[in-house]
Amino acid sequence: MKFSIIVPVYNVQQYLERCIKSLTSQSYNDIEIILVDDGSMDNSASICDSAADKDERIIVIHKKNGGLSDARNEGMRIAKGEYIIFVDSDDYVENNMCESFLEYTNCGVEVIIGDALVEGGNLSLSHIISKKVMSGTEYLLEAYRQDKAPMAAWLNIYKREFLIENNLMFKKGILHEDEEFTPRALLKAQKVVCTNIPFYHYIIRENSITTKKDKRKNAKDLYATCCELETIYKQIENIELRKYLLDSLSFKYLSVFQAGKLYQYGNGFIHKDFVVRNAFMTKTKLKAKLYCFSPRLYYMINALAKKIKTVR
Repeated sequence: MKFSIIVPVYNVQQYLERCIKSLTSQSYNDIEIILVDDGSMDNSASICDSAADKDERIIVIHKKNGGLSDARNEGMRIAKGEYIIFVDSDDYVENNMCESFLEYTNCGVEVIIGDALVEGGNLSLSHIISKKVMSGTEYLLEAYRQDKAPMAAWLNIYKREFLIENNLMFKKGILHEDEEFTPRALLKAQKVVCTNIPFYHYIIRENSITTKKDKRKNAKDLYATCCELETIYKQIENIELRKYLLDSLSFKYLSVFQAGKLYQYGNGFIHKDFVVRNAFMTKTKLKAKLYCFSPRLYYMINALAKKIKTVR
């Protein structure tokens, strides 16, 4: 079996059938579809079971709610395919997804990177233009040089043996789990190829985790993740890549600080030392200096700049 497609499912009855149909309609047939019902309280579980009755390639796991990471890990534990693809249940994929990546699976690549078409927002995802096989560190360096380094796990197809050998699992109970998982995987990979194939349809929903207004949980989890990654990144020998990756941690936290208006929640969400010590690029250094001078002023100036940009 060539591909295992893992789909965490939680209260997505409105979108689930579209997602499943995009998978069962694949032009390449040698696949298994693992639907992990993570304790859904709507009709999602029944939709999963009904789909499995109609297609023998579908495997359904019903479990207590443990979050996205836990659901993905459960799917990985029973997956039998040579390559693993993660698909979120409110998104969908192109019908030729698996067939499009076949040629890359025949040369033992550990991570195959595709691209996404974003719907429901102004977010764009893109990667470096290169189809040569490179190491994960080489890919990351080039990606940061070009400012094209999205970390969504569903953009990548992973060789299952590679994940097992490196004990690469998702950290349970956190938000921003992809920010924690993807860089660790890429830093371990010796063979990575960036295909630029747009295969994934990413849907931004009003009530999704990324759009909710209270981002205190996001901020706590992201900060903890960034601190863990900081330890890993400091050990990277390539100085240029080390600076890019550390700078990305500072930039990511400043971004969630801005998005969540975290200045209003007190000192528990102010991490000046962390932001400053990891700011290496000029833009991030300027942001860090303003943030350290006054977190509230930092938010106000950025909000005003965004408002002016929107008006223009």
